[in-house]
Amino acid sequence: MNEIASKLLSPPGSMLEISLLIAAMALFLYPLVVYPALIVLLAWVFPRPVAKPRADFLPSVTIIVPAYDEEAVISEKIKNSMAIDYPADRLELIVASDGSGDRTAEIVRTFLDFRVRLLDFKERRGKLAVLNEVVPMASGEIVVFSDASAMLAKDALKKLVANFSDPSVGCVSGRYAISHVMTPIIDGRSAGEQGYFAFEVFQRIRESRFFSTLGAHGAFYGIRRELYPTIPSDVVNDDFVIPMKILERGYRTAYEEKAVVFERHRSSVSGEFKRRVRISHGNFQQIVMLSPLLGLRNPRVAFVFWSHKVLRSFQPFFLGMILVLPLMIGGPLFQLFFLLQVVFYGLGGVALFFRLRPKFLAVPLYFALGNVAILAGFLRFLKSRPGPVLQWEKG
Repeated sequence: MNEIASKLLSPPGSMLEISLLIAAMALFLYPLVVYPALIVLLAWVFPRPVAKPRADFLPSVTIIVPAYDEEAVISEKIKNSMAIDYPADRLELIVASDGSGDRTAEIVRTFLDFRVRLLDFKERRGKLAVLNEVVPMASGEIVVFSDASAMLAKDALKKLVANFSDPSVGCVSGRYAISHVMTPIIDGRSAGEQGYFAFEVFQRIRESRFFSTLGAHGAFYGIRRELYPTIPSDVVNDDFVIPMKILERGYRTAYEEKAVVFERHRSSVSGEFKRRVRISHGNFQQIVMLSPLLGLRNPRVAFVFWSHKVLRSFQPFFLGMILVLPLMIGGPLFQLFFLLQVVFYGLGGVALFFRLRPKFLAVPLYFALGNVAILAGFLRFLKSRPGPVLQWEKG
């Protein structure tokens, strides 16, 4: 018996290979398991909550909706924005049509509400080029960015702007939620995305209490107008870079869990994959662009940036090592570990053949799809050239 146990527990692989496997597993597990526990502890032991001293704080607000071919949703978006609970004389809505070829601009013109403005740009230049031109035209003290497909809860704007009564806050992110009404069928992949966002929200709330969350949900977030940073039009993840540039100037990005924005779940696997490739491309781009924030000038920011963004961006590379190294090490236990990984990824592949996917396949599908997208995004980042980003996704 002892001899069998010795063979199982003593693989023929070298100590270097075993050490590399342990290191890869630690780097993979840290942002997913260790960091969430750490940020909960730090937010509890060393909290820096946002102060909201003024219950009557109602600054002037401009909601900017960048739009490209949004005729299917733009009418509902305007109605939703005008129906929220906020003083009419302090609210402005700008729809900025970026060279739309459909009826987007025509539909906006049918709204005679004095709060609704249309900026109809005939040439398509990309989302950031539009924002760089439109933000200076906004009249509101607070500028709120929201997608055309995103619907705000009635009290979302009040909940969001209340955070700006704290002068240390420069940016506030609302909470993104997948609408069960707008998405009546929740399959396995939808469940996987819901689980991911629940995990993200959990961390962002604690990061905000600790000091500052990183980035914002592009579907709904606000900034102080005077802090808007003009950034290059080739930036991919503007909803991360804009808040981080504000953070770089010494302000905080708060996360307001009570300011809720709803969107439908994207039903297309290929569409979701393209979106995640784009986000991954932007993640690598922003790590390079925002590298000064990875230093020790602000330890709290650096800690969250490394833990939440940087290590997770390299997750597929750690997973590749975890997959291959057991074969190199050898021995029954390590071979079994390799086979279990193959089965897990295989279940993710099988899930692609189901139109309505069983929920037990949600985790392997979402996990495998996400990591392949990260690799594709990394390759896209390596091949990228400067120029405006035209094919931006909503949210």
